[in-house]
Amino acid sequence: MTESTSERILVTGGFGCIGTQVVKWLLSNTDVTVVVGTREVTAARIQRLFGDSTLSRLACVSLDVRDQQQLESVLQSHDVTRVVHLAALQTPDCNADRDLGLQINLAGAQNLIEAVKRCRPTLRRFVFASSVAVYGPRRSYPGPKVPMLAEPAPVNVYGAWKLAGEQVTRFLFQETGIPSLCIRPGVLFGPGRDAGLTAAPTTAMKHVALRLPYEIPFQSRQDYLYSPDVGAAFGNALMAPFSEYGVFTLPSHTVDTRKFVETLHQAAAELGCREDVQISIGDAEVPFICDLEFEPFLRAFPSAQHTLLLTAVKESLVFFRQQVEAGWLRV
Repeated sequence: MTESTSERILVTGGFGCIGTQVVKWLLSNTDVTVVVGTREVTAARIQRLFGDSTLSRLACVSLDVRDQQQLESVLQSHDVTRVVHLAALQTPDCNADRDLGLQINLAGAQNLIEAVKRCRPTLRRFVFASSVAVYGPRRSYPGPKVPMLAEPAPVNVYGAWKLAGEQVTRFLFQETGIPSLCIRPGVLFGPGRDAGLTAAPTTAMKHVALRLPYEIPFQSRQDYLYSPDVGAAFGNALMAPFSEYGVFTLPSHTVDTRKFVETLHQAAAELGCREDVQISIGDAEVPFICDLEFEPFLRAFPSAQHTLLLTAVKESLVFFRQQVEAGWLRV
């Protein structure tokens, strides 16, 4: 997939796990210029995250989504044609400081949308990063699959603000006609994942790379999404043909922890490091939402990638071993 170099894409939260993968995908698969908006820009961080990418088409700017005037300035000065909004605090930070979480996660989305309406009313695409946190616990949805448009039932403020962000994104489409999408990613694993309870499987892979033992505290089923696949999904949502408003969940692998660890053993064996796997599983049961329908996304964006679980785990192990060798990955 390629696009004209006249396209300039703003990625807010571009140094985060998903943001990094979106930027890499755009630089590798299109000819666009990418404008990364993040709270703090350093040359060392840029080199570490994007050192193997086409930096000549990358601009990184300091950006606070609480500042609408600053958002307007970035949209105007970089002549932005498409936006993907990923900047947000994660659940623990939202719970620790609800006012700050509200200002960044919900008001920040509203500020960006108002800036778009004022400065870039002919924007070609707006993509909002929502979350599977808009759903309730798995037990709330009977049946083998959870429909993509099942009734939301957020269990915390993070999910509630993401759901509200979907609504203000819908208003943007209704008021301007700008094609707008809300993407609900689930549990990411692989490169870039580094925080939260559901990061435990990725933490386990890091421990394998470090040749250290680790216990994943839960044995529950969940929908696993490989981080480069999520980056590609957002890239497709930004660049592929689309002309309306839509809400989508993403392709995933629904397995329990035991199956994930079995796959980790197989991946390590194929890489010649089976003896490095010292991973145990706790007995906690966590009611993660899982079994989410994702076929509508693949119908809308048939070029989106969905890497086999074994392949994704192997690629992740190789990535983390490289980080260990570079001195970037430690306990």
